[in-house]
Amino acid sequence: MTIDGMTMGDMKTAMRDKKNRARKTSGSILWSSAWMAGLIMTGAWAPLHAQDTTEVDVKAAVRAAWDLYIDAFSAGQTDVIARKVYAAPSFQLGNDSANVRGTEADTKASFDATHQALSEASYDRSETDRAEICVINNGTALLSAYFTRYRTDDTVLTTGASSYLFAKFPTGWRIVAIMANPDAKLITCD
Repeated sequence: MTIDGMTMGDMKTAMRDKKNRARKTSGSILWSSAWMAGLIMTGAWAPLHAQDTTEVDVKAAVRAAWDLYIDAFSAGQTDVIARKVYAAPSFQLGNDSANVRGTEADTKASFDATHQALSEASYDRSETDRAEICVINNGTALLSAYFTRYRTDDTVLTTGASSYLFAKFPTGWRIVAIMANPDAKLITCD
């Protein structure tokens, strides 16, 4: 007897081949699942875990980048600010105008000029009085801060507030824009 041109022997062989393929497939799935579970349980699947960035992680990374900026600014290390803190290009958004710092050299020159003016006023250091970090996504955050600049005799030179847009680059967190807050308004998060 034949069905669709297949004999009973052909059908039995086809059924046996189908069962064998099913066993092999389910065995592969079971083995793959066990292998994946083993990698995850032993921590060997680091790339998967590394992608789980939390808001706390972002805030900590942005705060570390901010602290590097404040330390470098206070020490007059404009080369560090240009190389490790600011992105190129970056934007300086003032009360009445905007400026683009297109290159590392532009950023360094801008901070050199700022430090020249501050040194004439006996500038010593800057300190963060309060900082608020708003995480926009895993690669973008806004830091808004009150700061105080001190003279060499520890008297207050100026106080102010500014906001900084940070972005995550392969080289780390960088400032892509600074926004003046002439009314000393601190931007807060929900």
